[in-house]
Parts: sequence; C-alpha cells; structure tokens
Amino acid sequence: MKRIPTGIKELDKMIQGGFPEKSAILIAGGPGTGKTVFAAQFIYSGATKYKEKGVFVTFEETAESFKNNMLTLGWNFDALQKNHQVEILDLLSLKESDKMEIALNDVIEAVRAMEARRLVIDSITALTVAFKEMAEVRVLISVLQKILRTVGCTTVLTTEIPWGSNRLGAGIEEFLCDGIILLEMIPRKNLLRRRLIVLKMRGTELDLKYYQYNISKNGIEILPYPEVEE
Repeated sequence: MKRIPTGIKELDKMIQGGFPEKSAILIAGGPGTGKTVFAAQFIYSGATKYKEKGVFVTFEETAESFKNNMLTLGWNFDALQKNHQVEILDLLSLKESDKMEIALNDVIEAVRAMEARRLVIDSITALTVAFKEMAEVRVLISVLQKILRTVGCTTVLTTEIPWGSNRLGAGIEEFLCDGIILLEMIPRKNLLRRRLIVLKMRGTELDLKYYQYNISKNGIEILPYPEVEE
C-alpha cells in the first residue's frame, strides 16, 4: 500500500509511513486542539517537501485570515498559492444547505484544475450545521465520500467535538472515513496537555496508545513515546 507522508515525523512512524493513498482521514477534536494546524501542515508539507499539490477548503474562516494565522508558524501559503502549488478555497458564503451543490462542485473543479494529490476540508462541522435533519447530514456525508473517491486525493477532514461530548462530530463521519485521529486537551494537575490517538487507519497495525503533542513554530510535534498515566 502506498503511503502519503503527513509531514509530522513521529506520526508517520506510528502509521507505517503515512496515510494510505487516496484515503479519507478524519481529524476530530475540541477547541484549541490544533485541528486546522494539523490539516494545514499536511498540505504545506506536501507542497514543500514532497512536491504534491494540494487544495485547502475552509468553511471556518476567510482565506486571508487562514493565511495570516499560518504565517505565525512560518508557513507562507500566499507564496505557495501564487506558485500554483496550493489552492485555498474560501467557501464561507456557500455553506448553507441550498448552496452545498455549488460548494462541492467548486471543490471538484479546484482539485482537477490543480491536479492535486492532497485535499483538506476544514471543517465537516461547519457544513453539517446548515442541515436541520440528521438524514440530510447522512446524505451530505455520503455524497461527499463518493466525490472524494472520484477526485482520487488523499483527504483530511476536520470535525469539532463539543466540550463534554464523546461523539465525533455529527456521529456518523467516523463510519465513512478510512482513518480517525482524535486530538484532546486533558487536565493534568494544574495544566492542560494535548494528546492524540490513532483510533482507526485502513491497512495499518495500530498500537492504540495515547501520545502527547505540542504545537510549536514547526507545527504539530509528537513526543516519541506513549503517554504515561499519572
């Protein structure tokens, strides 16, 4: 199975070299866990280290806000966009239910025009809130999954976990993805620590251990040993 490196060194070691090619990976976590940073690192590393073009779709913030935030990590997405290595789609205005078909078509066109190999959708939560009925959410995610298979990218999708909830997003995304990585903020004494666990990854032997991680000027960095309970 061909692997697509994530750009996060220790994570790639944990999952046998990276995400399975053309898979859809769900990154789930609460506020402040670094879901957008994770997704951006996947696209940025693809363009700068592995010569793989990428499309970053944001339903959460404007493209300019995203690019400015990423500059704090030293990631110049504006330059990558001007060099046609990355495309950033700002679809904030198209996340209403009656505009969803337009939004998804824009994603397909961007991927094909770029001949992209990597795709990020940030976030599924922002898409699903436009729908009042769970049946509509199921249809949306099912259609989205078929589209992802059609474009043939390795895709990262982010989803929000509300504080105090054990459910991933709308509660059905996990059944439609090839992999799931859970990001958490856990209280330890008087501190909040970030940790992650790979819950699912197609064709990959998992150790199912928690690993502590930090968000630094280099993005997400995972400590190379499992978390020890205190």
